[in-house]
Amino acid sequence: MGGLKTLKLKLLKVGLNTCYQICYYVNRGRQQQITFATMRSTSLADNLQAVYQTFERANTPNLKVSCYHYDHSFKSKLGFLWASLRALNTLSRSELFIVDDYFFPLYAINKQPQNKVVQLWHAVGTLKKFGLSLPGAEKSILKPHTNYDWVFINSEENRAAYEQAFEIDSSRVLVTGAPMLDALLAQTPQTLVGPKRLLYSPTYRPGLDGEQQVLAYVQDFVTAGQALTSDWEIYISLHPYLSLPALNLPKNYHIFQDAQQVKALMPSMALFITDYSSLSLNFSYFERPILLLTPDYQDYLKKTGFYVDYYQAIGAPHFDAATQLVQFINQELSTLDLSYVSALKASTFAHQDRQNSQRVYDYLSHIIKSS
Repeated sequence: MGGLKTLKLKLLKVGLNTCYQICYYVNRGRQQQITFATMRSTSLADNLQAVYQTFERANTPNLKVSCYHYDHSFKSKLGFLWASLRALNTLSRSELFIVDDYFFPLYAINKQPQNKVVQLWHAVGTLKKFGLSLPGAEKSILKPHTNYDWVFINSEENRAAYEQAFEIDSSRVLVTGAPMLDALLAQTPQTLVGPKRLLYSPTYRPGLDGEQQVLAYVQDFVTAGQALTSDWEIYISLHPYLSLPALNLPKNYHIFQDAQQVKALMPSMALFITDYSSLSLNFSYFERPILLLTPDYQDYLKKTGFYVDYYQAIGAPHFDAATQLVQFINQELSTLDLSYVSALKASTFAHQDRQNSQRVYDYLSHIIKSS
């Protein structure tokens, strides 16, 4: 990291921490809010939304929502500092501050113990590495994923990965089942009249080069898809952090960046394609085909890595090129043995009582009453 960039980050850290400490001093003794905060979208989604709705149904007072969509665009960067300052002021007034992803301003401060921070990670399971498990994360000027008091996870087999990713004591990692899965368990697979539906969801890769790489894969997929012999409506879901340019797509292609739309579409999808997205775990619930398009597997393994033997853990057919994948869809998809999907579903949905959100709510309510 360059000397100038290092200096900027150090100054930013001092500035953000100073702002937070002043806000805390001004608001001391008034930490009564329960805040749900994200910097990945303009509204609550998935785990945050599920738990917020549970608190709302219980008529819990002093609920606060703080959302900002940071997508690495110039406009987004201009608003990011102001959004960070506002978030720290909100944190200083919160008894519970609940996040679902990387939350930059949180890692710049010396957090006061009266402001409890909860991480409800947005993804189910532990496939690709994240947080402090990533190569080089420990060397960051602003050490990521610090200041968490509790982390809620989907299953016991995920515990070790979260302990490593967030450097948090095992007693602070609580297995409740992922709240977002409650709504999924209420759904049933849909079979539509007309063209079959396909969802392609490439995972996020950081930096400008990473964005260009993802967009290149999307273009390859669109080009190869012209050789599909059956009628398909094709949906492409991109990560909210990616800056999406205008794309000229065929009429049967639909591209979007909306977690809510993904959830709405999933029951009607006849096929799910990804590279390394944990959405494969969610989609396994419907016991429909999952395919992997992984042209950069070796490079991704080196730069990011996995907590598991990825191909073995998913068990799905995998392809180096979009043309190979399309050929498989045309010739072999209809006879594909889906036992690997059933196995993935069994390991993902350990809690099937649709009470995951309630378990998180009960524990957090206990924390509030005990403080």
